[in-house]
Amino acid sequence: MAGSAAAVFLSSAVALLCLHHLLILPAEPARAHRRAGRHHQHHHVSSSPSSSIDTTSSSVERRRHPGIPDMEAFREKLDRLPAGDWSGLEAELGPLDRYFGPGSPLDVRERLVYLFAILDHRSPNKEGGGVSAAVLEAWLRRQAAARLEAATRREMAKHDKNGDGLVALSEYKEPGKPWGWLHKFATADGDGDGALNAAEFNSFLHPADSSHEEMQLWLLKEKLRQLDSDGDGRLSLEEFIDRSHAFDHISSMEAHHQGDDHGLARARAENMFRELDADMDNYLTVEEARPVIQSLLTGEFSYATAHAKLLMKEADSDRDGKLSLEEMLNDYISFYDIVYVDHHYDSDEVEVDADFHDEL
Repeated sequence: MAGSAAAVFLSSAVALLCLHHLLILPAEPARAHRRAGRHHQHHHVSSSPSSSIDTTSSSVERRRHPGIPDMEAFREKLDRLPAGDWSGLEAELGPLDRYFGPGSPLDVRERLVYLFAILDHRSPNKEGGGVSAAVLEAWLRRQAAARLEAATRREMAKHDKNGDGLVALSEYKEPGKPWGWLHKFATADGDGDGALNAAEFNSFLHPADSSHEEMQLWLLKEKLRQLDSDGDGRLSLEEFIDRSHAFDHISSMEAHHQGDDHGLARARAENMFRELDADMDNYLTVEEARPVIQSLLTGEFSYATAHAKLLMKEADSDRDGKLSLEEMLNDYISFYDIVYVDHHYDSDEVEVDADFHDEL
């Protein structure tokens, strides 16, 4: 009787183990997939089952989506464009939203295949193919310019009360808004007509990304004013040393690791000050301090430069200084935000405040 009971117990245990193997274990990959996808779920990524299995370029290129040209036709369209010219991209390829916008049926890997074709067409490395850091940066700057222009259009529509395509000083004035930006407005008004056209208004809203020299100089003076403790319009040695951690954080970290963060950092700051002080009057004007103050100015374009370098560092696995399609696909998560067009600045929910945006 005891032997019979033991046999029944053993049979039951085996059955339970088999049931656990059949019902429980297959659920684990599904849970892992859901956890992995949660990080980017707000982008509504379109993904096919095969894309999570085979990420090779040939597999991605074989997929077809209605309204999207296949890769052979896409490359033929690109070849009709002048080498290195992106000005006619949308005229030849159609709206880029169809490939990279929120309504595109392409998943992140497929978008990378189309983006790689665009970047590779622009790249001078035609011998072995691949995308250089300079080309990648150019694409990121193109995206940045589009975001800035979208923000300017939206703000212009809000302030241009009479619809003449200009923002006059009287139109920009808002109840409760401080008047500290008057000099900024006058600086952006390059032709001095008392109103800002689209290009001038863009410089006004985003001075860190402006190519207008006077606007850049205004921004440098504003940044120096923040560093200038006694308000005399220049930086003394002590003021410079007090703020040197912002200019030379790498040297400060090196000094800290060497166990003499204060002494070594001060010596480095003094040496830097002497090199910048061209007239040797023991003060730095905005022109003399420009090289270091410029490093404190951050905007969309400076971010594009830094982002391109970071992407190259992360994805260039063979360290040849350019990215192959396989390298981009192997590290596709790093490229996620450059293949999903960001309509953030077109949203009515986003407010662009010039004074706050520039942290001045």
